[in-house]
Amino acid sequence: MKRIFLFLLIFAVLADAAWLVVIRPNPELRELARLPSRSELTAAGREIAASAPVRRFLSGELLRPQPLEPLELVPEDALLLIDAADAAAAGRTFLSSRFGRTLKDIHWSAVLDQIDVPLLLRKPAEEQLASLQHLLAHPLLQEAFSRRTVLALLPPEPEALAAAPLDTLLTRALLLTAPPPEGGAAFLDLLKTEKKQPNLLYHHGMGILVLELDHDRKLHAALVGGQIALSLGLEPVQQSIDLFISHFIYKRNGLAARRDYAELKQEAGGRDDFFLYADLARLKALLAGEAALPPLEITITSGIRSMALFHRPDGEAAKLTTVLRFAPEALRLPLQKKIYTAAPVTNRTLAKMPASLLLYVWSGWLQPDCWRQSLIDSGRQETADKTDAWFKAQTGLSFGEILSLFGREFSVNIAEISTTGLFPVPRLCFVVEVRERKKAERFLSRMLSGLPVKSEKLPNGGTIVSLQAAKGMLQPSYAFADGFLYLADSREQLVAILAESGGRMQDDASFQAVDTGKGQPGNLLIFARAAQLTDGLKELAAWGGTMIAVRNDLAGEKSKVLIDQVIMPLLDSLGGFETVSLRSFTRSGELVLEAAALTAAAAAKQPEIASEAEPQFE
Repeated sequence: MKRIFLFLLIFAVLADAAWLVVIRPNPELRELARLPSRSELTAAGREIAASAPVRRFLSGELLRPQPLEPLELVPEDALLLIDAADAAAAGRTFLSSRFGRTLKDIHWSAVLDQIDVPLLLRKPAEEQLASLQHLLAHPLLQEAFSRRTVLALLPPEPEALAAAPLDTLLTRALLLTAPPPEGGAAFLDLLKTEKKQPNLLYHHGMGILVLELDHDRKLHAALVGGQIALSLGLEPVQQSIDLFISHFIYKRNGLAARRDYAELKQEAGGRDDFFLYADLARLKALLAGEAALPPLEITITSGIRSMALFHRPDGEAAKLTTVLRFAPEALRLPLQKKIYTAAPVTNRTLAKMPASLLLYVWSGWLQPDCWRQSLIDSGRQETADKTDAWFKAQTGLSFGEILSLFGREFSVNIAEISTTGLFPVPRLCFVVEVRERKKAERFLSRMLSGLPVKSEKLPNGGTIVSLQAAKGMLQPSYAFADGFLYLADSREQLVAILAESGGRMQDDASFQAVDTGKGQPGNLLIFARAAQLTDGLKELAAWGGTMIAVRNDLAGEKSKVLIDQVIMPLLDSLGGFETVSLRSFTRSGELVLEAAALTAAAAAKQPEIASEAEPQFE
């Protein structure tokens, strides 16, 4: 005790000394050491009480759960999910497009009547479609679709699915949408304006409104985690409530916590305004179940686990990406395994393609001899042997030896579709990678032996060999250049490709707008000038209808109905697109497809490529 008093005395003496020697002579230090007055303490307390954090705490706002992401309210076992930023606006945009208006204006019932499709076959589908359209037109759903909307399909019972497929799927669908600006309670109040007053159920203390709709259906609605949950079945809404409650323990649950979904969603880069996810392995197992629909055996889908399809705004073009995920060890067919696991390669012929081509299809997917090997792998060795023998007799090389001359890269293009003759003729050019040029040259020389041919050289040193058919009026031609064999209907097509003058397709602005690869290795590339290509396709469709009518009057009448009332209007509507493209490539465990389309209105803003003079022959 004495020591404590001694310490206190020493502290008091030192404090007084510090005050007299250090603090008192210095006004700034004296101000710091001064104790606050009662008025100052009162003012400080008022400022703290008026601060935002304290007000939120005192109001209980911090204790209330914050709104959840819609995906956190979707059960993890969901089979299918669609996430749309504004589904109503997307639907209006589609229906107001040329294609959408045409699709809507076609009198489908009259067409089906004229081509004698039995009413017994189409009536169930028409009734189900009318019922679905009536449901989607409901004001409540229209209100929901005007904001971010998440639609999920939860696993149904196989027995129920077999008995009533559409009704079962509808009752297992869950729709989640953000509340309107007025709040979720205001949206739910709309239910009470219906003719039939809704019932009220409770699940874990949370209310679920039940509204009776037409066709003996019930709509269930609840405000869950800051989202509005809607379903024609009670259980999906209850599952969302369960997830909301479990969120207090597990901060991230539901579908958002599934690794496969999260990885595919990440590939969209956060810029998607539409995202679809499907658990294909479980969907196929469900459809193939004995208690559900008839067995579904599509071997090309074996090994596929899941898929994602998403749209991302990107410049003037509309771009859509599909990602298929597969398990390589589960791929059944040898050909399927080669397609899904083939490494991407660089397209070495794109730089030579003229800008004016209507259609360009390139593949770097498979070695040519894999087609013969697929016959052998599927147990058709005899067919492969007979094919080898026939080619050996005709050319001196077996079918396998001919295929071994060529490599992986192959392309075909259409320069134009000529409509001046009796029937439309596309001007085709084939390009194939050559492994052994000398053998390939000898092979072609033997095939053309005894026929009139003409060789001409280009200024850059390339040689074009043309067959002089019909006294030179027809000149199918070929040429070897840069490790490739070019085969075309006419020498002009080869000149346009090999002369290295004039505009190139890869430099054309309308191609660049839909070029999703930007020179990266790939497995497939398709590019088409839709507006120009459809004119030729219409001619082909008309010619096909004429040929059918010549062979069979009754079939000709039906084909005329389809061509005049369906095919022609739809082809006309495609004129709203200037260019379209499809690119595909593989990566570890994934097959990716990227589609893009440039509208004619957007293309009008693109700069044109100046054409150069056609090269002259020596």
